[in-house]
Amino acid sequence: MTGAPPPTVAWEVPQEPAGPAPGVAFAPHGERFAAYFLDGLVVAALYIVMSLIAFVPLLVVGRSGGGGSGSTAGAVVAILLFFLLAFGVAIAYFPYFWQKSGQTPGMRLFRLHVVRDRDGGTLSWGTAWLRLLGLYVAGTVFYLGFIWVFVDKRRRGWHDLIAGTVVIKRS
Repeated sequence: MTGAPPPTVAWEVPQEPAGPAPGVAFAPHGERFAAYFLDGLVVAALYIVMSLIAFVPLLVVGRSGGGGSGSTAGAVVAILLFFLLAFGVAIAYFPYFWQKSGQTPGMRLFRLHVVRDRDGGTLSWGTAWLRLLGLYVAGTVFYLGFIWVFVDKRRRGWHDLIAGTVVIKRS
């Protein structure tokens, strides 16, 4: 049985998924990761600086010989307040920028924006906080929620799916 050889077909690069609007594309994986990494460094730096500031009252009380249990208790309260403040800054960083301008400083470097999936509008405070909660959920289960960005056609992670958001890149 002799048959004709199969036709030669040239390999083509898979077509990029269409963006949500002209001049707008879904955020590339690498740029999205780099932006998150840079924001993580900023949050870590803020937390470290504020935590060091929290130790100043303890150092002052320790060097002065401590004026009794009242001053030690005051230093402990001051330290706890500074730690709570530092923790609050670290937690509020992402929702603040997402709600304010749709982009964190790291996202700004790559022209990435987080918008509502249904209409491309800016996020409300509730949506921004829900996305932060989703960010923790996405990282909890072996980072599957972040890996999901590679599976979803619109490049949404679990945090995007939970909050109804999508990350885009504007040209």
